[in-house]
Amino acid sequence: MGLFDFLKVTVKDRKPAKPAGRMAVSVVECDGKSFPIVSLTPKGFVARGFDGSLIVGQNARVSVRVDDPAGKFTFAATVAVVEVKGPTFGATWALLPPEVEGAIRHYAQNRKQQDAKSTR
Repeated sequence: MGLFDFLKVTVKDRKPAKPAGRMAVSVVECDGKSFPIVSLTPKGFVARGFDGSLIVGQNARVSVRVDDPAGKFTFAATVAVVEVKGPTFGATWALLPPEVEGAIRHYAQNRKQQDAKSTR
């Protein structure tokens, strides 16, 4: 064995790893807690993973973050909780600026088109 035999070691070339795909994230954040959005419309939303921290009739300040193939936007709003069913809850918007309402309408149309394509 020679002095420089360690230099003769061959190493396979590895293909670079593919970057991890970006996960779609659409959540409603309230009091530091995030709840995944099930449905989002210009009238309100339904979210899941609810922990019981809000009650029907309560007003709350929320931050909405939508990031999926149908759209990407964020906004803050005041909502009124209208329904709580187990791990899901629904709320209506108190007042939305016209540009946010337009973004939600556009998002809802894109979601409807994507859902129609996936069922074909």
